Order: sequence, then C-alpha cells, then structure tokens
Amino acid sequence: MRKQLFFSGCSLVGMAFLIRLAACSSNASNPDAGNPPPDTGNPPVDAGPCEPGPSNPSYVLIDDMETTTHGPLLLSAGISAPLTQGYWYNSGASYGGDAGVPADTSNPPQMAFLFSALTSPTTTLNCKASAHAARQSCALNGLYDTCGVGFEFAQLPDVDAGADPADAGPGSPKYTIPFDISRYKSVRFWGMTTTPDPDKGSLDVKMSFPDTDTDPRGQVCNGGGGNTSKCYNSYAATFKFTTSWQQFTVTLDAGDGGAPAAGGIAIDPSWGFQGAQWLPTQVYGINWQAQRNTPPGDAPPLMTDIWIDDVYFVE
Repeated sequence: MRKQLFFSGCSLVGMAFLIRLAACSSNASNPDAGNPPPDTGNPPVDAGPCEPGPSNPSYVLIDDMETTTHGPLLLSAGISAPLTQGYWYNSGASYGGDAGVPADTSNPPQMAFLFSALTSPTTTLNCKASAHAARQSCALNGLYDTCGVGFEFAQLPDVDAGADPADAGPGSPKYTIPFDISRYKSVRFWGMTTTPDPDKGSLDVKMSFPDTDTDPRGQVCNGGGGNTSKCYNSYAATFKFTTSWQQFTVTLDAGDGGAPAAGGIAIDPSWGFQGAQWLPTQVYGINWQAQRNTPPGDAPPLMTDIWIDDVYFVE
C-alpha cells in the first residue's frame, strides 16, 4: 500500500515571538536523553565570541532550511536517478472539536509546510549562520493529538499515478520509499520552543524514525490489513526543548534485547506493535512531535511550538 504525499508551497506563517537566541550553539545536548557532549569545535558558551572551526567530513548535512521554502532535502548521499530527495511536511492537529471543545489549530496549516524566518539569526555547527528553521505551532484539544514536523528521505516517480519515470522533476507524482541510513551512527540537530510547560520549563518533543516494521506502508504493524491502530510506534527518543536553542544528538542504536543504548532509540513498550525490529536499512524518514495526553475538555489547549534547525547525519 502506497502513501502518496501532497505538498503546498504557499501559506502565511504567523511569526512566533522568539526570546533572545543563543549567540553560539555550543550548549550540551539534553542530559536526560543520555547524549554525549557536543563536539562541534565551538568554544564553551562563556568563552567569548563563536569562531568557525574546520569542517568535519563525518557530518553529512540533511538540511539547513536556507535554500528553499519547503524542500526538497539537501541530502543527496545514496540518492540517484530515478530517486529524488524527499520533502518536509507538517502533521497532527486533527481533532475537529465536539460538545463545546474547540477544534485543534495549526500554523502553518496542515499540508502547507514551509520554512520560517528567525527573528534573530543564530549559529549551529562550526558557527554556521542560520536565518531559517522548520517550525510548527499548534493548539491541541484532543486526547493523544500530536503536532510536529518531519521529512521523508527519498521518493520514486509514481507510475501508477501517471508519472513518467524519466521525469522526476517538481510536480510529477511520487511516493516515498524505505531508505538505507545504516552507514550513520547518529543524527544531530538544533531545537527550541516558545511554549514550554510552565511547571517544567521545557516541552517534551519526540523524535521518531518510522520504518517498514512500524509504518503501515511496510504492511507489518497492521498485519497487511487496514487496521493501523498498532502502527506508528516507531523507534524514537524524547528531548526537552527550552526557550533557548540547544544542540541535540540521538544515537541510531536500539541496543540489544529491547534495551535501548545510552542516548539511543526505542519503541514505547506500553502500546502498539511490540514485535518491531529496528531496521536502519528500511527507514522512511524522521519526525519531531509533541503530544497532548489529556482528554478533550479536561484541560486547556496544549500549546506547542516546535523549531528544528540544521539537521546532520554523523558517520
């Protein structure tokens, strides 16, 4: 079963108020996730101005969000014709409202993803200047509703939808295929939020790697049928986003016997298909999302505002 992707390059993005961004993104990764200390070559935060260091060939840029309004990805490693780079998308905010509880809202609107300008430029790997990031803001009212952004690595022309395999250009119908990321040890990115939980000072953001065992397109988690209730429990790690840009790293290691490696990824043992294996050769993409875990009407809307900048593979 194929999942056709649709994209729209036109929407207006309401600019969220960003508090003063860090001058140099050399902050340690989220300690709660077991991440190793950053190795960007940047000086400590209190060591003065950020000075560019030498490039590191082990870092493979997936996207810096500066070259287009909404994709395709900049990643080209392992992608050659007729394959094309995948696209960014936004997701979630699906509750339609009921019995006086308002519907979810999202900005940009769903299916209208685009990169957002930063109100104040920041720096990422080796003091690289950044003026844009991937951003999604939502007000969530439904139980287990999510809000987030993501991308899928590679696509093929969809011949069943009338695409000419020789024409892989913009506008031709395509579908996403599983992609091999087994050559990479980890993923590094920068993240922040403007909507932390006031009691925690942070927003929990789950970073997932859907593959053919956990995504219904693989016909495994749903047993080859139409019931997808056990799907989407992908291998993942959760990070705490704050109102300052932080550098985060997730290790592409699920450990042995179901025990995640330090700083690694795991499936949630409390729901979904529990027979899923981590398949780094069969990964559709990456997504980041926040989730509301209270029933409609039991609490005010969960406000989420997720910003993702410069994403790298690390070999």
